[in-house]
Amino acid sequence: MKKFILAFISIIFSFSTLADVDKRFVKKRMMGRDLNSREGKGPTPVAFFENKSPYQTELGQKINLDKFFKAPSNFSAVAMKDGKIVYERYNKKLGANPDFYSHGMSMTKTAVGLTVGHLLCSGEIKSLDDTASTYSQSLNNSIYKDITIRNLLRMSSGINKNRDNEKKFNHMMMNRQDNGSNDLVKVIQKIKTKFSEQGKLSRYHSLDITATSILINEITQKSVAQVFFENVFPKTKPEGALYWLEDKNKMSLGMAGMFLKTRDWANMANYMNNEIKSKSCMGNYLLDGVKNALPTSTRKYQKYGYYFWVSQISGKPVIVLTGKFGQFAVPNHYNNSVIALLSATSNFKYKGKKIIQEIIPEATMQLGNF
Repeated sequence: MKKFILAFISIIFSFSTLADVDKRFVKKRMMGRDLNSREGKGPTPVAFFENKSPYQTELGQKINLDKFFKAPSNFSAVAMKDGKIVYERYNKKLGANPDFYSHGMSMTKTAVGLTVGHLLCSGEIKSLDDTASTYSQSLNNSIYKDITIRNLLRMSSGINKNRDNEKKFNHMMMNRQDNGSNDLVKVIQKIKTKFSEQGKLSRYHSLDITATSILINEITQKSVAQVFFENVFPKTKPEGALYWLEDKNKMSLGMAGMFLKTRDWANMANYMNNEIKSKSCMGNYLLDGVKNALPTSTRKYQKYGYYFWVSQISGKPVIVLTGKFGQFAVPNHYNNSVIALLSATSNFKYKGKKIIQEIIPEATMQLGNF
């Protein structure tokens, strides 16, 4: 009887862990539509930026973090300590390898935020409390006319109430129906009503980040991807190239669309750590985003800063990048560690454990003690 009970428990646990793997996402998106889009075969245009001066990320003393990241739904994982890779894993069963360019989903938003940081530090944006319309005629002719750049960054424009209409807009911007609807400016200018006052609550949605993509384009006369590639990407010391989805007018999609190797998602997070530690203008901008992060309408356990989430880890606010289906990058500047995870899970869990609330805090603290 005891053996039967143990076997039954084992079967139930096996089913629960396998349930964490979103097989449809792997087949339809990761190895299907996203891969086709990255290769220029889908309805969504893509910009490619060759890295002519690749870096080789330094390797450090290895640490075994399998107890956190060796899970059926983990696609790949890289952990860094003091700028060196100390742990790396690729799930061959899901087709992962070091040269695979992974779609970071909403981690793309943080790259947009870093691009805004660059424009602020270069003086092209004078203040985050300026209205977006100060710099953009297209936004001046939209419902976003009076929204400040700071509130675009925090997704606190008050334009949208919830995410009910987000999928429709995302499909338009990605030209999912292959009907030429992928015009970011026209999408934003379709919005005619505002739900609430700006700056009170972060309401996660694709509209505010799309407005920011338009803003950057009209300040620089370049796409977000181009500005990021020229001014931020080299400072992350990347090993690979950069792919970024765009609309029919070559404006970069902001809500998602950036593809990097797993190591380079980690390298981008490490860059954020380095900027904070060096107390640079960009570092101060990132800390300002932590300090001014707002409560959100979607996650009670996190706040939202400048296109990144903020979690409390050991009582301290830590930047957390997240993307749909379990994409994460965590630059912990307190202990100079980084965790980058690419996943195939629709419930943000590995083996039944919550990645954000349970696994990442434990793993980043172990890295701190390493």
